[in-house]
Amino acid sequence: MRKTKTTINGGLASVQEEDVLVTTILHHCTRLVPLFKALSTTAKDEIDTLTQERQLAKGEQIARPGDSERLIVVAKGLLKTYQLTAAGNEQLLTITAPGQYVGEQALLGAPNPAAYTEALAASTVCFIERTDFTQLLLTHPDLSVSLLTATAKKIQQAEQQSGYLADESVPQRIRQYLHDLQIESGRDVITIPFAWKELANYLGTTPETMSRQLKIMVQNGEISRQGKTIHFL
Repeated sequence: MRKTKTTINGGLASVQEEDVLVTTILHHCTRLVPLFKALSTTAKDEIDTLTQERQLAKGEQIARPGDSERLIVVAKGLLKTYQLTAAGNEQLLTITAPGQYVGEQALLGAPNPAAYTEALAASTVCFIERTDFTQLLLTHPDLSVSLLTATAKKIQQAEQQSGYLADESVPQRIRQYLHDLQIESGRDVITIPFAWKELANYLGTTPETMSRQLKIMVQNGEISRQGKTIHFL
């Protein structure tokens, strides 16, 4: 594997890895995500020097089995993390939105050796290598506390997904998911954050079943729908 890196005035850098040319730039990611919010300006500046930004096209992978361990923070766009079943089908694990991150399991010594992470849409991500991040945790206790708090929220979201899948009624899974989105947004109009296929995968059903159930909800006067925008009536 050939890898080169050139930096111009602390800005644009060209990195070639595994014969794929990608663009990496230094980025003030700490100003964009809650994980670093409580840190001092000096601490944020220190992290910025260790953080690199990468632009991802839809469908492009940022992490796969065998890759180096690093924390990946989403500045813009949407990522999905999944593993493959024995039959070769995707099993969705998490959706990572702006301000959220993925990769902390590997950093803390519990990697998923079968996990892949890829962009669901054109995305901007920031990443910090494990050795750098481990040192940051040791020198900045506030970051450790923020990481624990954010990780607890991720565990809560995973338990929420398990709750959806535990319900044998597919219509109830869909209603509960939409209801939870409504509560989270605090509005009667919500937008599904990813493709219907991904949502069906997340809820353990099929896109066809999802479409049928949404039509029934529209016919029953529960919701109106325009694409991925849903209005509760």
